[in-house]
Amino acid sequence: MEDEWKARPKVIEYWPEGVQYVMGMDESGTSDLVSISRKMLADKEHEIDFTMRDFTLTGVIVDMDRYESLKEAVNKVKYHFWEDGLSDYKGTKKRVCFHSRDIRKKSAPFNKLNQMEFTSSLSEMIESVNAKIISCHVDKLAHYKKYTNPYNKPIHPYHLSAQFILERYCNGLNEASVKGIVILESRGEKEDQFVLDYIVHVIENGTNQNAASHFRNIAGVYFNPKWSRSDNNLKSYVILEYADLVCFPIHKQHRGGDLSNGNPAYQIVEGKFYKYPNHNGWGLKIWRPKIGFIQK
Repeated sequence: MEDEWKARPKVIEYWPEGVQYVMGMDESGTSDLVSISRKMLADKEHEIDFTMRDFTLTGVIVDMDRYESLKEAVNKVKYHFWEDGLSDYKGTKKRVCFHSRDIRKKSAPFNKLNQMEFTSSLSEMIESVNAKIISCHVDKLAHYKKYTNPYNKPIHPYHLSAQFILERYCNGLNEASVKGIVILESRGEKEDQFVLDYIVHVIENGTNQNAASHFRNIAGVYFNPKWSRSDNNLKSYVILEYADLVCFPIHKQHRGGDLSNGNPAYQIVEGKFYKYPNHNGWGLKIWRPKIGFIQK
């Protein structure tokens, strides 16, 4: 059935007929408020650092004509540094999958590379891809303080971020009168269902800012693993890898922490924000609400 994807998380392996755009989404930081809540209830706000406080969700948008170029650019780097673009993952031969955390920690298969050459190649690849980015960064502590009280329950940071990104994504789809899909990295059945249920709710009911009709051009929401199981892990989903690679520089730029060594990756990413250079509020949302009086 056409709307089967609305019931439970599904994988997509093909480009659907009648769809012109795909948005891959990935995150940096943790989205839950549990750790924040525990510290606040224990009167230990001083122990909340940026690793606990900040969350970023990022969507990367590519049209059908440019998707092949994205795939070629990503795989070119893989084939340059690994034979046939493959590596050993705990005894299993798989397509190399670009994962920002593994790259930063120099975990296998990124532990035996000429790091300067690899970083340069990765930066050139990211810059070469013709894509648009929509990202939302949430200061979870400010969010918790603003909306946690006897009369208000804060919206989950992941839901808040997804809502912002979907509204902007659909703004572009509607302007062009085209269909688009969304692909997220699968995190687990329970976690995926939690995200899917909210997105379907938004699509069918709208938001405070936009009626349901605003989301009419979303043709599907899917949850893919890192590797294609139908291809024996010899293929990966490059739209998710690219979203992962650009999400962390955005997260790093807008969280707390030391930026004394700069953030050159962010300079590459910044020009790809939706509606750049007027991207604030469109391609980039920084959610850091001020604490104020909340009426009953």
